[in-house]
Amino acid sequence: MGKLVFLSGAGLSAPSGLSTFRDNNGLWEQYDLDVVCNYETWLKNYDLVHEFYNKRRLELKKVKPNKMHEKIAELSNRFEVINFTQNVDDLLERAGCKNVIHLHGKLLELHCVNCGDEIRLNLEDDLEFEFGNCKKCQSKMMKPSIVFFGEHAPFYTDLYSTFYNLKEDDLAIIIGTSGAVININYLLRFAKSKNVLINLEKNKYINESLFSNVIYKSCDECINELEQIIQEWNS
Repeated sequence: MGKLVFLSGAGLSAPSGLSTFRDNNGLWEQYDLDVVCNYETWLKNYDLVHEFYNKRRLELKKVKPNKMHEKIAELSNRFEVINFTQNVDDLLERAGCKNVIHLHGKLLELHCVNCGDEIRLNLEDDLEFEFGNCKKCQSKMMKPSIVFFGEHAPFYTDLYSTFYNLKEDDLAIIIGTSGAVININYLLRFAKSKNVLINLEKNKYINESLFSNVIYKSCDECINELEQIIQEWNS
């Protein structure tokens, strides 16, 4: 039996109530992303950067895993699963998934760029980081552990290596991503696996011909369809 490899984006967590980059009138619309997500300028905008991520953590505290998060967790108990996500939330972990690879960082973590000291927050915390210095070295370089624009994403090497080595008995499932950040077409170029696409709607960045199954609907509305695909793959 082969393995299941998931790559998820913001569309996975959207049904839980988390706003995405492209939501109108959402949290992302209230801030300039080149200001709050830019590695070159984040220190110049220190308070605003932390204000933004504080709000995102408070938003995270109000939501729960949806049916697709729970389905992925359930599949992880039945098969060998590699779980890549572009999301920085903890909803996969809260649903019961283990060893989730967060390609773009984790919202509930911060670190000192100067000395490497880390802060890990829990949902029970107040989740609002005080705009002070590092408690260990006193440096004012406490950064959200999020991959900013212009910053190296350390797990991309693992992502591309995994997909490059996918075999015919493996199944790759792409969920809730536009393909605008990670080039899905290139990612699947050499993969020999059977591939499934689950997105809310068609978009110009993803070539449908690379997939044996394409589902255009909210990810929490296609649990039965995904299970049928899994059963056929596993038969």
